[in-house]
Amino acid sequence: MNKQLIRLKILQIIVDGLLLAAAFASAYFLRIGFYFSTDFPFDKYMTIALITTPITLGFMFFARAYKLTQQIRSFRHMQRIAFVAIENVAVFMVLYYFAYRNFFSRLILVYIFLLTFLFVYFWHRIFKWILQKSAEREVGVYRTLVIGANRPAEEIIKHLLQTKSHIKPVAIIDAYGSGKSVIAGVPVVGKMNVFEKAIAQHNIDHILQVDHLEQTLNIINYALQNNIKFIMPPELLGIFQGHQHVEEIEGQPFLKVVRKKKWWDKIW
Repeated sequence: MNKQLIRLKILQIIVDGLLLAAAFASAYFLRIGFYFSTDFPFDKYMTIALITTPITLGFMFFARAYKLTQQIRSFRHMQRIAFVAIENVAVFMVLYYFAYRNFFSRLILVYIFLLTFLFVYFWHRIFKWILQKSAEREVGVYRTLVIGANRPAEEIIKHLLQTKSHIKPVAIIDAYGSGKSVIAGVPVVGKMNVFEKAIAQHNIDHILQVDHLEQTLNIINYALQNNIKFIMPPELLGIFQGHQHVEEIEGQPFLKVVRKKKWWDKIW
């Protein structure tokens, strides 16, 4: 991850921490009212809340809530944030009970869950917008070399550019030569004989292979030797319509292809 993306991610984590603390404070005043209760002291409450906050941030890393390539508006990400909110409530409840024994209200736990989910989820949507705006100015983007100039390559390039992805195509190579000089505003720089030259000239961070499967081994070896990330859509292997997913069997990763995903695959 480049330095600009690291700074943006640090910003996201800091704001998450502040919002978690704000969720605890808001839950207190929603339940108690806009005053400080002697039966349920605010200082004791916030002490446990501030201890809970870094634990929850750590859990967010474990839940992959900070994964750069995720779809923020997806049901999967909403699941992640919901699990984070549940963990936030559970850790707070356990810590408060062991520290002070008596607990003032169970309703406040519901408020903590709801506010944690709402604050964090909507901040992540705002942060995604910030990333997209940054990508427009080429801040925090991965400059990507596309291998292939066929129709799937054109569709992928257009999609990445339209969605303002941090993975930004800047050059295209067609192993057999192409009559096109530009695809969706991205220049076709030549055949595989200019592969290394194109990487150096365009300061490439990622290689996206969409065609020319016979070149895969050479491309992967070069990428590994030069610390460049290599990505490939499953369609290049003849796998279409989202039938694929990665599964671990006894610690070994395998690409699994199934005819049709079941409804519970969205949950597990």
